[in-house]
Amino acid sequence: MTILVDKAIWPWRGHRWAHLVSDTGYDELHAFAAGLGLRRMAFQGDHYDVSAEVRVRALALGAEAVGGRDLLRRLKAAGLRLPPGHRPGSWEEVGRWRSLGEVVGIPEALLEARGGVSSDVAEVSAWRRGDEVALVVSASAPIGFDPVPGVVHRLTDGGCLLELLVVLP
Repeated sequence: MTILVDKAIWPWRGHRWAHLVSDTGYDELHAFAAGLGLRRMAFQGDHYDVSAEVRVRALALGAEAVGGRDLLRRLKAAGLRLPPGHRPGSWEEVGRWRSLGEVVGIPEALLEARGGVSSDVAEVSAWRRGDEVALVVSASAPIGFDPVPGVVHRLTDGGCLLELLVVLP
């Protein structure tokens, strides 16, 4: 396993940010990010942006501290760096509801996945970025969820926030 993190030098919204990558594969990166409690929607196509505080936790969990140029060199050498035109853009909100029963206009796989949610839901929102569609479910208590094949899911915020994500064909 090789997870790399550069220095948190990039200012944004009052914090300093770093890049978290793998020079082995995206599955390894997603698993590590999940262990840090990062939202799946935070994935930027070939890296996660992480705050200085999260960087410290990543290092404690075994990430290797590297300089920015070394991180980029190793990402490219592994064939995992996306060219600028292939990096995902920003997420765009496409709907917001107060219950899962009200959700409409999203891919069938996400509609099916909502049936696996067991919790009193506070709010549901749908998001789109290129060929990715996500459903974000928030609740005041931990959410129970039965996984659905083909739908990436991640529970964060103490189990009170569930992200369901599909990539459209």
